[in-house]
Amino acid sequence: MSVVTLHEGDNRETLRRLIRQGVRVQSVVCDPPYGLVSIKKRFGAKNAAPAKHGKDGAFARQSAGFMGSQWDGTGIERDPEFWALIYEILLPGGYCVAFSGASTGHWQACAMEMAGFTMHPFLGWVFGSGFPKDHDAAKAIDKALGAQGSVVPSGAAVRRMIPGAQQHATGDWTKTDDRQYQPGQYMPATDEAAAWDGWSYGAQALKPALEPIYVGQKPFSEKNGALNLLKHGVGAVNIDGCRVQTDDDLNGGAYSDERKPSDSDWVKHGGTIHSSTGQPFLQPVGRHPANLITDRSDSVRALFPDSKGQQAAIRGTEPSRTGQAGTACYGEYGAREPTPVRSDSDTSAARFFNAFPLDAEAIYYHAKASKRDRIYECRTCGQHVAGAKPDCGCTPTDIRTHPTVKPEGLMEHLVRLVTPPGGTVLDPFAGTGTTGRAAQNIGVDAILMEADPDFCRDIRLRCGIPAPVNTGETDDLESLIGGGLHDNLEDLIG
Repeated sequence: MSVVTLHEGDNRETLRRLIRQGVRVQSVVCDPPYGLVSIKKRFGAKNAAPAKHGKDGAFARQSAGFMGSQWDGTGIERDPEFWALIYEILLPGGYCVAFSGASTGHWQACAMEMAGFTMHPFLGWVFGSGFPKDHDAAKAIDKALGAQGSVVPSGAAVRRMIPGAQQHATGDWTKTDDRQYQPGQYMPATDEAAAWDGWSYGAQALKPALEPIYVGQKPFSEKNGALNLLKHGVGAVNIDGCRVQTDDDLNGGAYSDERKPSDSDWVKHGGTIHSSTGQPFLQPVGRHPANLITDRSDSVRALFPDSKGQQAAIRGTEPSRTGQAGTACYGEYGAREPTPVRSDSDTSAARFFNAFPLDAEAIYYHAKASKRDRIYECRTCGQHVAGAKPDCGCTPTDIRTHPTVKPEGLMEHLVRLVTPPGGTVLDPFAGTGTTGRAAQNIGVDAILMEADPDFCRDIRLRCGIPAPVNTGETDDLESLIGGGLHDNLEDLIG
């Protein structure tokens, strides 16, 4: 049975304590802050305007951080000293798998490498849910010149399902559906703007569709991987457990699963393939996993080429399938039953990659998991539920949730890839406990760390971890070790 332990508090302090206590883990799978908004950069300049929380004050929106979350501007993800702690708690050969932002991930990768990790090719998490946030060059030029273009309407006004994020007085963000959008074509007012019509600029002018997942490995302590596996029980990735499931014939023909002895010494395995039945030989474990993972959305599948020539339908009329004479040098092929005509999805090259659907609309404000992956809590009535928004009747602004949840199936795949059976996976940025839930689903232990008390309550709900019995300072100590005090004695007695 999987054991999930929750440590509430600063992950660096918790890591140092666990390392002193001799705790070691087989893998780390986490989703650190991306550093997309730097509070210091926005407000550290000389003569910078004051930043106030809430709706008042200059730069109030930016001061709240990415999606209203100030934790995204701490810089921990690019701190080599933090990754050195992750390095130390890992067993030799253990893997660290960490999400990152497409525009800021290089800082994280460098910090991981500086901490001692051997960096492997990153995994690409590709999704169709991103939304560009760009500046229209023509509009900006018109505005700079003091002019205002016009919009030629195209069709009727529509109500956006998720028009964007709005910040309310508590500093959190909610998404509403009460704003309308009039489709149309902007017509520049100046010749200078017209020269740049159709152009955009900004850090996210292109639709975001990929998040890099950096993969670092602690070097072997032994002279090779085999000896390291024997000593530490870690150091390899689970290929068969993470293969891309398929019923396709991966061996290039209608091979039979029956064999008969042969006197021919040149035949591999000492036997020939019996062709009398013509039954296909299907590889049972699937395709070799790649370093590309998709969400199986239509917009992502459309990016892959069709490969019908390699995987055409078997119609049963081909000479090699009918058993007619003269179609083989050393005997006749056994007839094979026709297969159904393949659909476009069957022939798409997207079938070569693992896919974990988001179960959400094709386009929305930011990449997110489905509702069933989310935890919701009402600040007014206290209703706390998983998988659906509370039906308490309170206002939408009272509902709290985490802004950057990853799909549970995706986290399962990553945990399974790098965590051996009976091992322990660590997540120092637990959020709502998706990694812990993934560990429970596949039967390995997990150590979770989270600083936010609200998210710690989410984790306890999601993973079935009992809340601390006492209150006050004791609560904090108990939550650090998942409800017990026995392994915290070192800190209590100094």
